Amino acid sequence: MAYRNKDLRLRALLATAATGALALASPAAAQDTQEPAGDTSKRTYGLNEIIVTAQHRTENLQEVPIAVAAVSSDTLDRVGINETNTISQVVPAVNFQRSGASGLFFVRGVGTTNASVGDEGSNAFYVDGVYIPDLSGTVTQFNNIERIEVLKGPQGTLFGRNAFGGLIHIITKEPGDYLEAQGEAGYANYQTVHGKLYVGGPITDKVSMDLALTGYDQAKGWGRNITLDRDIKKMTYWGARSKLVWRPTDTVKVTIAGDYYDMDDNTAIGWSIDEDYPSRGFTGPVYSVGSLDTAANDYSLTQLKNWGISGTVEADLGAVSLTSISSVRDSKNDSDFDVDAGPLPWLRIAFTSGSRAYQQELRLASNNTDPLAWQFGVFYLRSEVFNQSTFSGLGLTPLSALYIDATLDTDSYAGFGEVSYKITPTTTLTGGLRYTKDIRKLGGGQSPIIGTTMLPQIPTTGKISYGKFTWRAAIRQEITDTVSAYASYNRGFKAGTYSLQSPANAPVRPQYIDAYEIGVKSELLDRRLRLNASAFHYDISNYQIRSAALSNLGSAVLLNAASVKVDGLDVEFEAAPVDNLRIFGGFTWLDSRFDNFGAPGSEYQAPFIYPLPAVCDAPGTSDPGTTTGTPSGGFLTCLGDASGFQTPGSPDFTGSLGVSLTVPVRESGELRFNLLGSYNSGFPFESDGTLRQKKYGLLNGSVAYWLNEHWGVELWGKNLTNTKYFQQKISTGLGATTARAAPATYGVTVKFDY
Repeated sequence: MAYRNKDLRLRALLATAATGALALASPAAAQDTQEPAGDTSKRTYGLNEIIVTAQHRTENLQEVPIAVAAVSSDTLDRVGINETNTISQVVPAVNFQRSGASGLFFVRGVGTTNASVGDEGSNAFYVDGVYIPDLSGTVTQFNNIERIEVLKGPQGTLFGRNAFGGLIHIITKEPGDYLEAQGEAGYANYQTVHGKLYVGGPITDKVSMDLALTGYDQAKGWGRNITLDRDIKKMTYWGARSKLVWRPTDTVKVTIAGDYYDMDDNTAIGWSIDEDYPSRGFTGPVYSVGSLDTAANDYSLTQLKNWGISGTVEADLGAVSLTSISSVRDSKNDSDFDVDAGPLPWLRIAFTSGSRAYQQELRLASNNTDPLAWQFGVFYLRSEVFNQSTFSGLGLTPLSALYIDATLDTDSYAGFGEVSYKITPTTTLTGGLRYTKDIRKLGGGQSPIIGTTMLPQIPTTGKISYGKFTWRAAIRQEITDTVSAYASYNRGFKAGTYSLQSPANAPVRPQYIDAYEIGVKSELLDRRLRLNASAFHYDISNYQIRSAALSNLGSAVLLNAASVKVDGLDVEFEAAPVDNLRIFGGFTWLDSRFDNFGAPGSEYQAPFIYPLPAVCDAPGTSDPGTTTGTPSGGFLTCLGDASGFQTPGSPDFTGSLGVSLTVPVRESGELRFNLLGSYNSGFPFESDGTLRQKKYGLLNGSVAYWLNEHWGVELWGKNLTNTKYFQQKISTGLGATTARAAPATYGVTVKFDY
């Protein structure tokens, strides 16, 4: 595949140039504008009130009986969090992994390791109330962000669709009745240029509109492919988002939004052979330990296009409000990657996949919330997914290749309702119920190829259907004006599905979660300290996981673990001890273990890998195989009992600490110092724990000088200690491959804000 570097680099440079051009033109137009009344985003004392929409209403964060991490755009910008794969550095309960074009969110240890097209993940991803079903849609860079809300724990009543462990909701800016413009242009190591531009304001007295552009081009890779003698680990990205808001009357608002993203990326699939486990037919190493180089004989690349259009109508009907959200989303992914990551052509997968999703949601809610608040709604999703894959290489012998053409159509219907009632002025009870009906149809088939001859297609068809109830019960008690406590019980559900990479295999069953939680929310010391904490216990059944070890093709084989238990503690705080100083952070402690995965009598067996030469000699135990000599490359998979093992993607401890200090300089300028540190105790990538991410810490920092409130220049660095950590490790019968995350990056950025 051609690497469209020049084309996308030009787009990135155009976005950067547009930023500068608008900056030169905007002062005269912006000088007469003023901050909207009541805007406290630039306060220098105390803590600002945080408004969230975790219950489909605008509410104070402290009054919502849900554990919610809300991160403002200002905080994100200051600490260098500008893309989804770095959210975990500021929200410890989140673990984010990349796999090809897909992004995988884990919330409190709950997630899925399956990144194949057609699966929707175990934690929902929303943008402005629109559910993003395709996992490739979770990989995005931030521009016109108002805030990010991370809802922890199952949200199966109000949000429903696969909000099994929680959800991530990105809320973008809304154009208002005054002109505003922000932008930046910068240069970083690895010959990286980037530009961002946001412009929004009124068109008429009833219509406002905005436009956000993002361009990013990394011309030099983090590593080299020593076999092909070319750079790897680089990305180009271009994105645009626009929103039009029409207020035909004082009681009706119509919002039309559209977005488009184009990305060429091999940062997540420029795989290398694992340093500890050689690949079949190649024992290496041919690159230095700890480097980002690879010896792959094929150049791996993902080319991704995503777009979407949505329409939201909000009408105040007096006693009630009506909300309608309609959307269509489309994705197209062309990927080509070397699975074994070695110089011999053992296995190559080239595929074209895509999805089209239509959704409609209607909600009716009471405007009066005291003492009774209620809302009811219906939701429909139609998803059409296809995957065309070609597997080729020596690892398929006697076949020369295998062609898979599979489709998965989903129709999901849901009805839901939630009621809250104040039984006393300080005590509120909440109850909710949702019914979801999913129908999934598998089509297509697979065709073996011998030499240049494609044999007749072997059909792979199937249908699964599930109708399930989920529910929520919560009680909130105000202890004082600034301290409250809550307790909740939530039931969550995620539908069963097929793997479009291994369509001949049986589908996985639906998984279920029962979540119990107690929490305290407080604002202390005259609103200079906000401290929220929660303790939780989860019982999960039919836990869905992926195992590539069960397939010599390196494709995703889906299976269920009988049960998982999770215990944990979340703590978050934000403090403003003195003017112009913010200290924020928190930690998540987890104990997430397979309660039953392969125990005697269980229908589910866990895969264990052993470096070849090896034999399977103790089936059904926690060590069902033995390596019998010096590793020669590749793995043998044995089935056993992983009960008690740590679940994938669930570190026992994560924490973060950030500091933001503003120092006035002269009459109108200021210096802004920002530092963010995060720690992860490590976790397994697969169920047997052989391939692990070791403990690691990251450090980001920046120093910015703002000449006045409109212009600033920033020096920044990410992963300043050049810590080695991984986006993914994966095992197949061929061996183990890894994808390292970004090394130390640093640069300078010029910013403006009018």
